[in-house]
Amino acid sequence: MSKYNIICNQYKNYIGKNSIDHLKQLVEINKVNNTSIPCILLGGTQLTGKSTLGKNLAKHYGGGHFYSVGGFFREAAQSIGLTIAEQSRLLRIVQENLDQNSVDDALKRLGGRRMDIEMDYKTCEIIAGGDKNSQQLYKYLVIEGRQPAIMGTLLESLGREDLIKIYVTCSARERAIRFISREIGEEYAQQADKYLSNNYKSDESLSSLTNEISKLPIPSIKSIAEAFQKNQNRDEDDRKRYIDLYGLDYEDISYYDICIDTTGNTAETNFKKATEYIDRYDFKNRINKNNM
Repeated sequence: MSKYNIICNQYKNYIGKNSIDHLKQLVEINKVNNTSIPCILLGGTQLTGKSTLGKNLAKHYGGGHFYSVGGFFREAAQSIGLTIAEQSRLLRIVQENLDQNSVDDALKRLGGRRMDIEMDYKTCEIIAGGDKNSQQLYKYLVIEGRQPAIMGTLLESLGREDLIKIYVTCSARERAIRFISREIGEEYAQQADKYLSNNYKSDESLSSLTNEISKLPIPSIKSIAEAFQKNQNRDEDDRKRYIDLYGLDYEDISYYDICIDTTGNTAETNFKKATEYIDRYDFKNRINKNNM
């Protein structure tokens, strides 16, 4: 448990002193009652295709259900009149704790809530089997977000079994093309694919990539390039905040069973890669075993 001391202490301090015991009890109760159901946990940054993959996996084996942790964050942000980007920025201010006035103002705008800790603990409860509706209605769960795999490894240390942890990644160039497709349509994404060079394999060249995007012969491209830069900066801000918060890095692939690089691949190809691995895990039989 030493690797997870920081995250356990964060939960105990914010959620409650018995928060870890509660998770352990959920795991044990579901194991004894044979009500524990398998989970597929998808991690990775934005625009890698993990949401599409997750939704497809939730349909494939029959009786699955898809959760998006990002959806939890959006609902929480909307409930207090914030965008997801504003929420992320304010949480970063609180975590950095550089100026008490700024921290107090950020917490006030957040409604006094550490939504990052709340949503991660909610994810832990779902993985542990704390959502009775999920346990009764579904045969397996697919959970997608930044942190599910790390939450899963914490729960494995508490005795949780039948978890498959998948990391989804792709090149910075590919994420840029997907961002353009999402913002203004596939036609312009195809133009970007034609003009952008293939040198951008990682985030190290993100600023150069953004500069190249801004020169594409596409309407309103400068504002789109700026929006893409902010989008990717939020990914890195979130990553740094979680490292500061828990001492754990969700981009560390040692937390995952398999890494799927979606660069240049269709959704069908990515899905096939995932199911080929999952099928080796004998997933169908595990679902049936836990639902007999």
